[in-house]
Amino acid sequence: MRVKVALSIAAALVAATPALAVTNLITNGSFEAGTVGSTAFTGWTKSGTVGDVYPASVIAYGSGASYPGGAFGEAVTPDNVVGSGSPDAVGTKAAYFVSDLSVNESLTQLTYLTPGNYRVGFSFYLTANGLANVNNSSLKVTILSIPVAMTNITGSSTGQTWFYATGVGQIVSPGFYPTALVFNSNGDPSKDVVVDRVFAISTTDAADVVIPAIPEPATWAMLVAGFGMVGFGLRRRRPTVVAA
Repeated sequence: MRVKVALSIAAALVAATPALAVTNLITNGSFEAGTVGSTAFTGWTKSGTVGDVYPASVIAYGSGASYPGGAFGEAVTPDNVVGSGSPDAVGTKAAYFVSDLSVNESLTQLTYLTPGNYRVGFSFYLTANGLANVNNSSLKVTILSIPVAMTNITGSSTGQTWFYATGVGQIVSPGFYPTALVFNSNGDPSKDVVVDRVFAISTTDAADVVIPAIPEPATWAMLVAGFGMVGFGLRRRRPTVVAA
């Protein structure tokens, strides 16, 4: 299902079927490599988790397990969004942002690109137990330096449904371009979010935005630091464990 999201660029990113079916340029964009857990992000660099009790984790679909292998006992339905443009088949795992006090908690990576047009996008899902929490959250996503979406998770957000955001960017200069998923939450407990099928592919579709130059390393750091600044909060209430 397509969802309207607050974009961090003036031009709206328009959904369309990719013209070229190619390999995903994002390493482990569907989080299938490796096992489950908070250290299972092969190909991604995790940051902003110092002192975090519940850092982002890879969870298994349909699992009733608690954190970190599951969404605190809630079985998450596999990504069934239609028309996202991702070349990846739906797998068995997804990324789960769940911390109550995240400040720019991030998953990042760099991808080398040659000039051309690239379609990018991702899918996301809100758990019912996360939406029951009082505090709000936000997720900001930039793929290949292309701002895709700024999603605020509030009490009026729709739960247990997969949504997607997608668009096309034109890369002008060859070089390495950053991808970042940045999560912010506002208190204990906060709402959480599940992310899957982060992708980038070459396309002949018209571009929605032009990325004119390679960001300098210092700019990458500032981008990552600033992505979540306008966000709220996000999480799910933990179940109480009673000793036998």
